[in-house]
Amino acid sequence: MVLAALLLFVIVLVFSFIIFLFCKRLIYKLNRRVLARNLALIKNGKYLADYENLSENDIREKLIIPFFMVLGYNTYDMREFVRTQRRAAVEPDYITKKWDNSRLCKRSLYIKYENFSDNAVNLNKKVYSDNKMQGVNIDELMKPLYFKGEYYVLTNGYLYLFFSKKYITGSEKFEFCFNVKNYSKADIANLAYFTKQYMFLQISDVYRS
Repeated sequence: MVLAALLLFVIVLVFSFIIFLFCKRLIYKLNRRVLARNLALIKNGKYLADYENLSENDIREKLIIPFFMVLGYNTYDMREFVRTQRRAAVEPDYITKKWDNSRLCKRSLYIKYENFSDNAVNLNKKVYSDNKMQGVNIDELMKPLYFKGEYYVLTNGYLYLFFSKKYITGSEKFEFCFNVKNYSKADIANLAYFTKQYMFLQISDVYRS
């Protein structure tokens, strides 16, 4: 009896995991199709064309916020898309969070605006090296004391650098860079992994359903 119950439990566990992987794959494919159309609205919009004349606040509100809306995050929900007070240089501007009622399930993205130039990004080596950050560098931002998410996103409004939680101190290496001004189908395919639906789905959601 115990052996049969254990076998049934393993079967349910494996079946749930298969459903989880199927859902993740399906979500990824759907998001990949939608992203291209929605990103084009930002790429061809008047704000990106007038980037050089935008204020810092305009860049945040007209470029950065819409970008994460395209990725599926509800930027009007203060619990899901947290706008921090930015009281310290090491504090991110935004944090995306998944909640289950009143329980915090995960922090996926830490997002920070920095006025860096294209020259600070080496796409071939996937290295970010800019000494003009306001009092901190990426090593400081990625310290466990300040960072408790899955990815840190550093952006100037059109370049989005994704630093993994597996970041090695001193390497200055990012995992992925998305350029809103110039992107390929492969870039969109990579960006689809950072949508809300893909990042927020957990195997526990399958069990509950």
